[in-house]
Amino acid sequence: MAITEIPTADKLITKHAEPVTQIKPSMVIIGNGMATGRLLDEIIKRTPHKYQITVIGKEHFGSYNRIMLSAVLAGDATIDSIMQKPLAWYKAHNINFLSGCVVTYINKEKKYVDLASDTQIHYDELIIATGSRTAKIPAKNQEIAGIFNFRNIADTEKIQAFAKQAGTSSKQAVVIGGGLLGLEAAYGLALSGVEVTLIHRNKWLLNRQLDKVAGVMLQSIMEQKNIKFALGHEVAAFENIKGQSSTTQPLANSAEQTEELSGVTLTNGEFISAQMAVIATGITPNKELAEISNIDFNRAILVNDYMQTSDTSISALGECCEHNQATFGLVDPIWEQCITLAERLCNNVEKPFKNAPVPTKLKVSGVQLFSAGDVEVSDDSQCFTLLDKKALIYRKIIVKQGQVSGVVLFGDVSSGMAYFTLMQQKVIVTPMLPELLIGEEFVTIVEDEKKVCIA
Repeated sequence: MAITEIPTADKLITKHAEPVTQIKPSMVIIGNGMATGRLLDEIIKRTPHKYQITVIGKEHFGSYNRIMLSAVLAGDATIDSIMQKPLAWYKAHNINFLSGCVVTYINKEKKYVDLASDTQIHYDELIIATGSRTAKIPAKNQEIAGIFNFRNIADTEKIQAFAKQAGTSSKQAVVIGGGLLGLEAAYGLALSGVEVTLIHRNKWLLNRQLDKVAGVMLQSIMEQKNIKFALGHEVAAFENIKGQSSTTQPLANSAEQTEELSGVTLTNGEFISAQMAVIATGITPNKELAEISNIDFNRAILVNDYMQTSDTSISALGECCEHNQATFGLVDPIWEQCITLAERLCNNVEKPFKNAPVPTKLKVSGVQLFSAGDVEVSDDSQCFTLLDKKALIYRKIIVKQGQVSGVVLFGDVSSGMAYFTLMQQKVIVTPMLPELLIGEEFVTIVEDEKKVCIA
């Protein structure tokens, strides 16, 4: 077995009678997604020379903006344009970047990681940032060629290449999942000339962020972009070119892909013709490395307030970790995790991570959306709405005990953060709700009483 040893702080290099030289402690980061990219920025900002850093990435690219993959799929951006840290960046910052490598095991006692290439990397501080993968769906016959996930550059390139085969005018695709990722994948394919049907098990789009009114408005706009919808149903089976479905359920994109996709059968029996399927149904944390290495886990890798795992020399952050029974997919809390971890490792400062509520700000195919807190009204709350169908503007404020408990905005989101601030500060808003619903510019806050008044 080849051994690549990053010298640790307690190991000294002696050469003949020359003076003893102390070596930097080694920091090894497993994973090279957006969380790692942000963490590296936070470390360099604080102590750029404290550690000898090694980053181990599965992909052959530097850190890039995964949020922009939909723009790449649509042809509105290139791989180079979304690259945040090209390979030259790591070299310029004296970071050892091992691309195309997979860690198979962590030896906690001897402090090294095993790579699939029979190489060992020693560490003083280890950070697991392995992210997540596309969640599985229970549909049958997932070994058929033409079924793709949508999580990384390789997925995007495969989808683009497949869409171009035999001319896009003859291509039909189904996109499974009505969240942001699914919507953007559908939009990107539609822009490239593919006939797209989006399948979502709920009755309206973005059901976690929008209510039915806003979801239907979004659907109407997406339909104008040549996207069809099959809502309230799931895919029961993928069908091959002969119309045969299998009773097995292997992973999508498995090695044995002998049949070509002809379409999907839904749980209501409906058949939708398609030569390509894109699965964008949500994410599953990549916790397997913790499992085999005897690091505590639940739905994801368990961390404390300072991003430490059950082993004090090993930390985790991003979509692969779980803190106080919460897992993460949004950028804001992950950025806060990076700050917490960098403060501890660089400055020995214990700045606890707090998973504070954050609003959801989305831009789906040019449509501005904003939501925070409750989406649906409950028995103990009131609902105030404004709807302009012609201008495609919708505002909904949910009030509970006189305070804002939820906001849904569609089309015009200019007052979104003001509403969120009122919600966070628990301001009594009932006296001035008509004006508040029109926009923040019509009201002002009396700080002493924490109430809203006419501006």
